[in-house]
Amino acid sequence: MKNCGHENVTCLNQYDLIRKYHCKDCNEVVMCSCDKKHGERFLPHQLKMGSWEGSKEQVPVTLGFQENICPVCRGLKAVAAPTAPMHGATTKIVRYYWREIFFETTRRFYDANPNLDPLDYNSSEFNFPEKRREVEKQVISEIKKQHETNPKYEYSEKSQQEVIETTNTEVILVNAEHVNTGEKKVGIRNGDGIVTVEEYAADYFNKQGFKVLEVESVPFHVLFGIFMFLVIEDADDSKGRIVQFGSRNDFDTNTCQEGMITTILPDDFGSNLYFERQKELIDWHLSELDDLDWLFDYWLECSSNFRQYLWAHREKDISKAKEVMNVLGLENIKKVLNYMVMNYWKNFCGWPDLLVYDDNDDFFFVEVKSRNDKLSEDQKNWLMGNMQHMGFKAKIFKVGKL
Repeated sequence: MKNCGHENVTCLNQYDLIRKYHCKDCNEVVMCSCDKKHGERFLPHQLKMGSWEGSKEQVPVTLGFQENICPVCRGLKAVAAPTAPMHGATTKIVRYYWREIFFETTRRFYDANPNLDPLDYNSSEFNFPEKRREVEKQVISEIKKQHETNPKYEYSEKSQQEVIETTNTEVILVNAEHVNTGEKKVGIRNGDGIVTVEEYAADYFNKQGFKVLEVESVPFHVLFGIFMFLVIEDADDSKGRIVQFGSRNDFDTNTCQEGMITTILPDDFGSNLYFERQKELIDWHLSELDDLDWLFDYWLECSSNFRQYLWAHREKDISKAKEVMNVLGLENIKKVLNYMVMNYWKNFCGWPDLLVYDDNDDFFFVEVKSRNDKLSEDQKNWLMGNMQHMGFKAKIFKVGKL
């Protein structure tokens, strides 16, 4: 469409550094001119193609940089796209302003080191981690002060207490002596020994007559890989593509015995787009599942490539997954699989530390926290998702300080 003002645009992927926008009026894909200077100087390889969030489907940029495309340049509120909490990036400033921090850190680093070529791999800012970190710390400090007086983003995440109240999650508070072990995990004195908070919680429930499995997320990745590989690796899926990756077994053993692993994955795998597109097939597949114990063994080897892709390949995790399967039973496993396939990359993390059960087929999940620990965003997401889609009993076991 000639002279289109591009007033009706949708961002393909908020997590792109150089964002691309699809104009619904003229069907062109454009970028905002506010990113032009940085893009051409530092990220020219990102200026020709984009992809939709939740999909690896490549989309060519057709009109390049245009004026007044992004919300800020239009005088609108910036759209928040917080990253997931991870080591070294847990504060909301870092998670919400990740793009601004990256842009400004890169610019300042190369301005201060004009002899370095940002397009030369050997001159990359990441080859000088200490120098870059010093610049980044200053940038984060300045953005933090700016946010306090003139916030660009509104934090929309629920607080820990809001999530607990919304999900009606029981909190069990037990006080115990905390011991500094010099390691990452907090030590708890239990009798004459020092144990982890998870071991302390497991002992607490054991003494009440329960059985306990330490689970977290990986056993559920195994169950997903075994029971869903036939659907995900469907050779007839029009969006299927050949994917190759290094053997996870080789990674674990530091060998090259298996080499590259090849499988077929849809380009929108792991997203809500995939779930909506394949919902009829998924519903049928789940309805046909029966005799899980037999299927687990029969499909274990068949699902090997997909499970390696998910890092769900280790023997200890496979054994734990089978225990979890036997505790939960058929109908609850179906709930787990449906929840995970709804949005795998969002829902695969955050599973609680413990699965507690008895001989009467009753069970509940327990998230364990030491005195200063708070729920991560993944854990909050799990509690909310569990309430909305699975309905399992869940508790928080908090070990306070004596």
